[in-house]
This record gives sequence, C-alpha cells and structure tokens, in this order.
Amino acid sequence: MYKNKIKDMPEDMRPQEKLLLHGPKYLSNAELIALIIRTGSKDKSSIEISQELIDKGKSLANTHDEYFGLKFLVNASVEDLMEVSGIGHSKACMVQAAIELGRRTFRDSAFTKEKINETHILPNLVMNDMRYLTEEEFRIAILNTKKELEYLELISIGSVDKTIVEPRDVFQKAIRRNAHTIILLHNHPSGDPRPSIQDINITERLKSAGKLIGIEVIDHVIIGDGVYYSFLEEGIF
Repeated sequence: MYKNKIKDMPEDMRPQEKLLLHGPKYLSNAELIALIIRTGSKDKSSIEISQELIDKGKSLANTHDEYFGLKFLVNASVEDLMEVSGIGHSKACMVQAAIELGRRTFRDSAFTKEKINETHILPNLVMNDMRYLTEEEFRIAILNTKKELEYLELISIGSVDKTIVEPRDVFQKAIRRNAHTIILLHNHPSGDPRPSIQDINITERLKSAGKLIGIEVIDHVIIGDGVYYSFLEEGIF
C-alpha cells in the first residue's frame, strides 16, 4: 500500500516516529533494520529491503522462523548481504557495523563486576554473544575473591567442531589478570551444548593444572543455541 516511500506512510506507522513514540521494542525486526540502512531503492522501500534480508536467512534455513533471519545477519559477509537487491556496499557495511556494535555491547556489559554466585548468571551474560558463532571459541571468565566477573579472555578459536586449548595459554592470561578463580567457557556451533569426550578431558586437564598453580577452575560452561551446559550444575565438579 505504501510501496517505495516511507514518507508516504501515515506518520504513526513510520519506523522512526514509532520508535520516538513507543520505544524500539515496538518495532518489528524489519523496521529496526530499515532505520539502520535508512533508504530504499527505486523499486522498494527500506522496510521491504530489510524484510528481504530476513527472508533470505529464513529461506537458507528452510524455515519461517524469524530467528533464522536474524541469525543470517549475524554471520553474513558483505557479499552475502549484497545478494539482496537494494543492498550495496554502503548498506551492507551499515548492517555489519550495527551487528558488531551489538556484539560488543553484550560483551562489554559483562564487565560490570557481576557477581557469579549462581551457575546460570555467566551463560546469561554471554549467550547472545556466543550462540551465533560459527566456530568454537574457548574463553575464560576471570573472577576476583568476591566471585565478581573481572574479565572475559579469548584463548583460542577452532574449527566448527573443536578448538585447541593449551593449559599454558589459559593460565598465562589468568595470572596476568590476577585471577582468584576462573570459569572455562566455550560454544558448540551445532547448538547442542552437551560435552564431548574431548570437552571432559580438557576440563579435567585444566582443573588439575589450576590446582597446581593455585587458580581454581570452578566450572566449565558450554554455550549452545539458547541453552547451556554447566559442569558444576550437572554435578561433574
């Protein structure tokens, strides 16, 4: 009905005006993206182009679930985004910049002296940052004597199904950051957080090394797609 030009839409239906009136939570995913890319093309409005970006992700996943449209945006390259008509280099860069800023916001929001006194707190802090990763990343959460989170340190990045972790790399960073205790943390790109034999072995290896060094490993958390596995919660520790 309002094809091509957002300015032809009733004022209370335009994304910017809706956001100013009600807040960003009232906007659809396509409307939020439209505010990022700003303009449409000769044939399509910015909202239509944004919806096509989301639809591309759903199509690739062979589903109607909007979540997979957003997951596509998180992992898409500039070239992937530009496959959608109406998305050029500039708009693709805008989308990638917004995604990266969101990543950093979630990552940095964890560095707030959050007290990790329950097993679910750390997974909740990193879930949105790690659930979309296409490769395994192994990190450590560094805690102080009050069990407050001081830092999240990246140790290594592996393939789709494994990453290589050496105790010296883990504890060099832990010592440098004056860690009192640490929590091991990595993701499973498959979405299933259940530990592999390799996960269990490296956990035992790092736990033993921590005892020798004097920096206790108090948990190992595996991040899946919206779910997590805690060795401590499951009684393995």
